[in-house]
Amino acid sequence: MAGRITPASLATAAKLNRIWVKKATELGLISPASLDGEDVIVVQVLAVVDQLVWPGNKRSRSQSRTLEVGLSLVVNTARNAISDTCTTRDTVLWVMQDKVPAVTNTLGERAQYVIDVMGRSCAYAIPLGEWIAALPNGYEVPATRRLATPDVAAAESTDAPTDESLPDEPAAA
Repeated sequence: MAGRITPASLATAAKLNRIWVKKATELGLISPASLDGEDVIVVQVLAVVDQLVWPGNKRSRSQSRTLEVGLSLVVNTARNAISDTCTTRDTVLWVMQDKVPAVTNTLGERAQYVIDVMGRSCAYAIPLGEWIAALPNGYEVPATRRLATPDVAAAESTDAPTDESLPDEPAAA
């Protein structure tokens, strides 16, 4: 990485207002002294989850809020998923009002979660895998290259892929 990541550049990478970076710092979710690609995702997750108002709850947008246990749990679950080797482009962080946040890594797991856990409940699905894959240059996390589209990965590679370097894919039926 060529230079230090600043709060302003982090906000730009997250495609959010600088206020969200400031709020994440005030809540202790990120440290301005050591910003990295993971913090881009953390700020994006904060911006989504902090604005959620569940059915039956009232909350003024201007009301100042402290770090709720649920928000901290969602952010930490996102951090764990960012570094998980099972994370794919299809990885989704599920946020529900009355349940612990969950992560699904495949479309099959996602469908199973909807059937078994959600039922008729309301949930918010945060597309972590897509967000990780879309991190700009200089903000990558270890999973970024693995999650890049095949065209992007091939263009960045200096060697042509061989059969041995390609992951095993299931046979078409």
